[in-house]
This record gives sequence, C-alpha cells and structure tokens, in this order.
Amino acid sequence: METMINMNNNEPKKIGLLDLLIAILERKWFFIISMIIFCVVGVIYSLCLTKYYTAKAVIMKPIQKYPTGLSSLLGKDLPISGLLKSLDLSGSDVDNFLSILLSRRLSENVIEHFNLIKYYGFHKKKKFFIEDVIKQFNKTIKVQENKYGNIEIFVTDSNPKIAADIANYMLFQLDSIVYILAKESAKNSRIFFEERLNIIKCNLDSAAKRLVTFQRENNYIELEQQTKSSIEALARVEAEKMAIDIEIAQLQNQFGSNNQRILDLQKQKRVLERKIDNYMTSGGGNLIIALKDAPQKSVEYGFLLRDLKIQEALYEFVLQLHEQAKFSEANNVPSIQVLEYAKIPQKKSKPKRSIICLLFFFSGFSITTIYILSEKWYKIQKNNNTLIYHKIKKVFELIRI
Repeated sequence: METMINMNNNEPKKIGLLDLLIAILERKWFFIISMIIFCVVGVIYSLCLTKYYTAKAVIMKPIQKYPTGLSSLLGKDLPISGLLKSLDLSGSDVDNFLSILLSRRLSENVIEHFNLIKYYGFHKKKKFFIEDVIKQFNKTIKVQENKYGNIEIFVTDSNPKIAADIANYMLFQLDSIVYILAKESAKNSRIFFEERLNIIKCNLDSAAKRLVTFQRENNYIELEQQTKSSIEALARVEAEKMAIDIEIAQLQNQFGSNNQRILDLQKQKRVLERKIDNYMTSGGGNLIIALKDAPQKSVEYGFLLRDLKIQEALYEFVLQLHEQAKFSEANNVPSIQVLEYAKIPQKKSKPKRSIICLLFFFSGFSITTIYILSEKWYKIQKNNNTLIYHKIKKVFELIRI
C-alpha cells in the first residue's frame, strides 16, 4: 500500500514497507496486546461453538432386476421385451432414489418420527410453518451420488446418535416409499391389463368365430393344401379328357365317326367335362374347393386369418404384461441394497477450530495494522495542518452535533 503524505516541505513522499514496519514497531506493545486479544477471543469463540457430527450411510447403485423370465424369453431386441422390463418395478434408478430422499414426503416422515419440531425449538415460537421445519431439516442433510454410482446420505447434528438414527431411518423410509410406489404402479398396471385382456379376448373370440364360419360355409380347412389338391384333381381330369380326345381322333381317322367305340368315348368325355365344370364351380368333394372363386375367397380368408393372428398376438403380448404386473405387485423383495448403515460418529465434523483461529489472527493483524497506519497518517495530517485534517475535523464536529 502506498499513500501520499504532505510533509513540511510540501513535497509528497511515498511510504514503503520499511515505513510500515517502523510505524508498527513504534506501537509494538499495542500491536502485540491487540494480536493477543484477537487470538484469545478466537480460541474462546471456537471453543464455545457447538460441536457437530456427521453420520454417513451408503446405498449401493440400483440394479434393475427382472424376477420373471418373460422378457428374456422374448429377446432383448424385441419391443415387447423392453416393455416388460419397464414394468419391472422392483428396482429403480439413481435419479428416482435421489428424488425420494429429497422429497417433502420423506422429510415430513422423519420430522414426525423424531419430533424435530421440538428438537429444533420451533415449539417455543408462537407461530411457525412446517416449511420452516423442513428447511431447517434440509440444512442438516446432504444426499449425493459418488463416482461409483452409489448414493451417500450425510446427516449432521450436534448429537452423534441422532445423526446416525436419522440417516438409518431415511434408508428405511426410502425402501418403504419405493415399495409403496411400486405396489401402486403394479396394481394400476394389473387392473389396466386385465381390462385390456377382456376386450382383446372378446375380439379374439369374434375373429375366431368369423374364420370358422367362413371355413364351414366355403369348405375351407387348409387353404394351401386344398387349392393344391383341387388343381391336381382338375389336372388329372383334364389329362383324361385330352387322352380321350386323342383316342377319338385316332378312331375317327381309322373307322369314321359312326364307330361304337367313338360313341362310348364321347360319353366318357362328356362326363369328364361335367367333372371339370364341377371343379371350377362347386368343387369336387369335401376337401376339393371350387377354383373359380378361389382367388376371391382366398383374399377374404386371408383377411379373416390376419385378424385372428393379430388378436392372438395382442392377447399373448398383453397376457405377458399382465403376468409381469401381477408378479411385481406380489413381489416383497427389498427395493434398495444398503452398502453401509450409518454408525455413531466419534469425530466432530465442525467447527474447524484451526480455521477459525487463523481467521481471527489474520483479521486482528489486518485491523490492528490499519488502525496504526491510520493513526500515524492522521497525526501527520494534523502536524502539517493540511486541508484534509481540517475536513476530517469538520466531519467529526458535525457528527458530534
């Protein structure tokens, strides 16, 4: 620090470190006594401060659990598998745990269990709000995720046993709240899927009835095999008819058109033509379908079969989700894994007495030094009868008035 002081010769003079040291040494006893007073006050103040202890509890990083084999049977790449996993409420992620630990719901449970309203002294006030108690409680706790993904709960209190008890009770409350939320969610999911199952089952029964009715009316049992059989039967009849045509043409070439054999073959040909017409229009038996309407009937059959398959797939899908929700609702496995329960701390966490004493020491040194230099500077201004001195004197006179 450098300042300008007007001496008798009216020439400015810079004050260096040696000048500062000289000014302090001129008042060394005052400086020493002042520093002793500041240090003693700092020690006494640090000793009078209330000791606080911090208890620590650690929750292991949440791991998703899949108690049923439904999702694994489906395969991890299928959308159904992902939905099944999302319905597993036995585990949670770190963000959910942190949200619950810092929630008002958990805070109020802890406040009520340990009667913190009385413990914090709010009962002595004529009027207070629960938000004030929660705010005071939140000042004593710290929840964070460490580098390993585990959740750490720190509770600071003047009573080490209370600190440990609160930390452990927060673990209990976390598990209880997660359990309740999982039950509620699983119950709602189960009810929802039960309603959907009833609707889908009705649709499935309706689709199955429509398909069966169509099969009965059109003599469709196995479309692909029946069409193949119809075509093969028609081909055989067509082949017989062609063979008869060839034989008739040969006989006519040899014996003319009035041959008895030709007449018999023509009768057989007419029978075969009626069979061909029957295959094309009405089918040739219980398993032989009419080929004339086969394309149109096949399309209609395909739509009906598609509707049935869709309803079957939906039913299977929702049934698995329903079973998963039922399992989650009945699951009593703890939701959290405690890596470390809070133990009663033996070493205080605050106040840091050494830091407080150092703060008082440096504060005393600064204040005493500034006071000595200010006093020295004021005397110089007074001895030189400067304008600054008269202004300062006027200010004090006005203050006294």
